Amino acid sequence: MTSLVLNVDRDNDYGEKVGIEGPVVGYENCYKAALKLITYDPEDSDANALFGAIKHYEELFKKGESVEIAMITGDSDVGPVSDEKIGKQLDMLFSEGGIDDVILVTDGAEDDYIVPLILSRRKIRYVNHVIVRHNQNIESMYYYIVKALKDKGLINKFIIPLGLIFLTYGLVSFGFSVYEAVTKAAVLNPGSFAITLVTIVLGSYMVERGFEIGRSLKNLLRAVRDYAQETRVVFLSYVISASLIFVGIASSYVITSADHVTPLDGVLIFLSLFVWWLYGAFFALETGSAVEMYINRNFNGIFRIIYGLMFSLSVAFILFGMLNYIRYVLSYISFSAAIVSIFFLVLGLIIAMLSSMVHRYFAERGDITGIVQSGSNTSENK
Repeated sequence: MTSLVLNVDRDNDYGEKVGIEGPVVGYENCYKAALKLITYDPEDSDANALFGAIKHYEELFKKGESVEIAMITGDSDVGPVSDEKIGKQLDMLFSEGGIDDVILVTDGAEDDYIVPLILSRRKIRYVNHVIVRHNQNIESMYYYIVKALKDKGLINKFIIPLGLIFLTYGLVSFGFSVYEAVTKAAVLNPGSFAITLVTIVLGSYMVERGFEIGRSLKNLLRAVRDYAQETRVVFLSYVISASLIFVGIASSYVITSADHVTPLDGVLIFLSLFVWWLYGAFFALETGSAVEMYINRNFNGIFRIIYGLMFSLSVAFILFGMLNYIRYVLSYISFSAAIVSIFFLVLGLIIAMLSSMVHRYFAERGDITGIVQSGSNTSENK
C-alpha cells in the first residue's frame, strides 16, 4: 500500500516567483524546488509547507512505509482556473497507478478548496498542517487575510461590495465636510474627517484589489510601450487621431455655443462640425497605417486603405449634407443654405458609388490574376 505525501501550491507562487510548474515528483526535485523558493523569498509559507511535506516523508520512510512525495501548483488566478490546473495535475499523478491514498500536507488555509479535488480521485489518509512558529495566532490571521485577498470568489462576493460601500460612504462624507467648511455651516471636526479619509483609503484599496486596477494599468502601459517600440509610425498616428477627436469636440462645442441657437439645432450643428474632425482623425490613422505598410512593402494593403479613405469621405459628405438638410426641414436654415447641403449629399453618394465600382473592379481583377497564376502553377507541376 503506497501513500502519496502531497503538497499543493494553489496560487502558484512557485511558478510566479521561481518559474517552477507542477507536478514536481520525487524527494530530490521537491527539495530543490523548496530550496529555490525559500532562497528567493524566505517569508513565503509555501516553501515552509513543502519542507514540512519533505520532513513528513522522511519520517514515514524511516518507519519503513511505502511513500512517495509530490508537489502540484495552481494558478495566480485563484479559483476555477487554478483548481482546474490542480485537477489536471492530480490526474497526471494518479494516471500511472500505484498510489492508494494521499497524505495532504498544507498550511491549512485552503483545505476547503483542495480536499474535494483530491477526494474525487483518491481517499485522503489524513491531513497534516504546517504553521510557521512565531506568533501563530497573528501569523495565521495575517496569512488567511492575504490568501483571502487572492481568492477570486471571495473577492467578488465580499471584498468588492465592502470596498464600494466604504468608498461611497467616504466620498459622500468628504463632500459634505468640504461643503460645510466652505459655506461655514459647521466647524470641521478633525476626528470625523480622519475617519472619512481612512474610509476612503480602505475602500479604494479594496476596490483596487477586487478589480486589479493596478495590474490592469501596468499591463496597459506595457502594451502601449511595446506597441510604440514595434510600430512607431502607427502609434504616432493613433496619438494624432485621438488628439484630433478631443480638439474636434472642444472646437465644435465652442462654435455651437457661440451661435446661441435652440438645443436641437445646437446638437445638429455640433454633429455636422464634428463629422469633419472625425474624418480627419480617421484620415490620420489610416495614413499612418499606409506609411507603415509602405515601409513593409505591403502595397495591396495600401490600396485597401485608399479605398477606405474614399468611402469614409463619401460618408462624411453624406452625413454633413443630411444633418444640414434636417436643419432646413426644421426651419433652422434658409433654402439657399440648404442647396449647399444637398450638393454635399449628392457628392457623397457619387463618391461612394465610384469608390465601390473601383474597388469591385480591382477585386475582380485580383481574383482573375489569382486564378491564372493558380492554373499556370498547376500546369508546371504536371
